[in-house]
Formats: sequence, C-alpha cells, structure tokens
Amino acid sequence: MSNDGSGSRPAYVWSSATVGSEGGPLLVCAADAFSNWGGAVHGTDYELDPACDYARAWSAVHPCDDDDELEAAFVRFGDRREHGGLIWEMDGEGSAEIALAGDDGFLLMRSWVPRDRTNAPHRRAAGASAAEEEEVGVLELRSGQVVVVWAAVGANEIGSFVTPQENDSSLSALTRLNPPVQLNLDHRLGVGTVLWVKPGTYRVTCGWHEGTRGRYMPEEEWYGSPQPSADDDWSCRWVRFTPSDDFTKA
Repeated sequence: MSNDGSGSRPAYVWSSATVGSEGGPLLVCAADAFSNWGGAVHGTDYELDPACDYARAWSAVHPCDDDDELEAAFVRFGDRREHGGLIWEMDGEGSAEIALAGDDGFLLMRSWVPRDRTNAPHRRAAGASAAEEEEVGVLELRSGQVVVVWAAVGANEIGSFVTPQENDSSLSALTRLNPPVQLNLDHRLGVGTVLWVKPGTYRVTCGWHEGTRGRYMPEEEWYGSPQPSADDDWSCRWVRFTPSDDFTKA
C-alpha cells in the first residue's frame, strides 16, 4: 500500500460512541445529505431491491467483476445523485470505534477483541504510517456535520421525523453534542453516530493489520486476566479521514 501523506500522526482521542453492523458496510456522509439515504429496500419476497442505496453501496465495495472486495469506495445518492458518501467495509458483523483528532481529522477502526481488555488495536490504527495505508480519494464534509451509520439503515428509520428538513434539523443539533451520541433503531441500538469535525474536504485512506495473535482473543483472556507472556499484537482494520489542503471554504 502507498500513501502520499507524510509527517507524524496526530493525537487521537477515542470516543465512547461505536457504530454496529449486522453485516455489511458503513456509510460516512454529511449530515444534511443523510436524510436522502434510503438504506436497504426489500420487495414482498424480501429480496433486496438492486436499485436501492444499500444494494449500490454493497456493489461499490464488492464489484461483480472483481474477486477481491475493496476496503472502501464512494457512492452517489439522492434523487439526482447530488450527494456523495464513503462506503467502508468493516468485514462482517461487529462494531467500529471512532477516534477524533480535532482539526486533524478522525478515523474509524474495527477490531475483534474487547475494547476494555486491550488498547493495542487503538495504538496500531492511530499510529500507522502513511506507507501502510491505501489511498481511496476525497470526501467533502463542508458543514463539518457528519453521520457514520450502518449502510443498511435508511434515514426514515432514525427518529420520527415527518420531513427530510426535520431530520436535517435534528441531526444538526445532535452533532453539536459532546461526546458524540449514537443513533438507534427500535430493535437495535448503536447503528450510527453523529460527529462534529472541521469543515472541509477530507483525504480518505484505508489500512489493515493482521496481528500475530489473530482476530479473536481466547476465552480465558476474554473473561479472565490477560496473559502476561503473550504479545499484544491483534488484527484490526481502519479508515482515516485527514483534512486536505486543497479545500477552499465556499
């Protein structure tokens, strides 16, 4: 993997908010665009509508003509495809953690070990060098108000808002809360969150690490004391958002 960035990594602060998925990628987009996101739409036979936003998100990171899935890709949505979002494949059911670095950006990270047992994946993702990451492209977040959500969830499933304008207003208010708050469904908590970041255009890069200890912590460590003789090298994957110098505020 290659990356044109240079210099030391910023100091990230890990949020208490997480974003959970029952399988399938996450969406990162501007909050005022999210009200146009339709999520997963199923027919009467419960087959996924291939024209729905979630189906197109899935196709973006799982191209039909490519055996290898992509770490991340971009998707256009809205009535006139006027909005853009980043689709990140976090590799199966689980939760992604969020780290903020103030004006220096933010990142999402997924590991397979309990966050209260070790912070090794945090250190690995936050401190990865530019050479360890793959360039994806740029994402405009001009308002600084961001939604990170399981891509299967449509905006009409979040809250009881009659119009997209009401949804926009509510999400805008939520982004100002600190720490970030989670978005919930009636039957599942933590399917998304809202963030406030520096307004601008963000350079997106992805990275992954296959640790010597693999993905899953043994049961005796999960519930008992960590093994002092074992190294702390666990697998994880992440997507990083770094402010771009190319942005000119409108």
